[in-house]
Amino acid sequence: MPAEIQNTEESELLDTAAPVSDGAEARLLQPVATVVRGTYRLLLASLVVGAVGPLAGTKLHLMWGGPHVCAESRSQYSTDGFTSMFGPRAGVGTMVRPSYCTDHADTAQRMYDFLGSFPSWLLLLGILFLLNRLIRGASRRGVFTAWTAQHLRVAGWWLLVGCLVAAVVESGAHAALLAALAQDQTFDADSWMGDWQPPYALVLTALGLLTFARIMRAGVSMRKDLEGTV
Repeated sequence: MPAEIQNTEESELLDTAAPVSDGAEARLLQPVATVVRGTYRLLLASLVVGAVGPLAGTKLHLMWGGPHVCAESRSQYSTDGFTSMFGPRAGVGTMVRPSYCTDHADTAQRMYDFLGSFPSWLLLLGILFLLNRLIRGASRRGVFTAWTAQHLRVAGWWLLVGCLVAAVVESGAHAALLAALAQDQTFDADSWMGDWQPPYALVLTALGLLTFARIMRAGVSMRKDLEGTV
């Protein structure tokens, strides 16, 4: 058999949706399919509402000029002299982290505050979009296909690169905002890296997705080889 024809037949076999009775493929994707779809739709609805008015508990309204901006210091300070305000038991000390807030934030301060939370929202929206697309495609084409493995790999790379970029951008934005609000704070490489918190859990999750995508790809190839021998 010519190589061109064989490659074409392999591609069609791997990527063409095969009819599955009784929705077996869809059941394999539960319960994550329901959770992803519900969360994705809820997030989209929240973003639509946020375009009209501020969302309770979020900072997305800063895109439209919200004046109230706060930044919490990463440094802890002893409450000696004010211990009675916090009511600790005998022999117990207390430490606090000051928060710097302003109701007259300028454009730069609003931008720093916005960048302190938006990358995580973008990361979340992107991974939910990719997973929702993956689930819909796998339900139609089949779970154990090259298409599913490829899109699972894309989701893994998005999560891996996105979580690292989001963490770096948000830490830099927080350090810059803190320097703009507090006189004893400076914005430099040390403050930026000191504010950075590596997203270990997200990195491990992303590596798991990439590994599972590779396993699925190998499984699809093995299935093709078995079908060819039969």
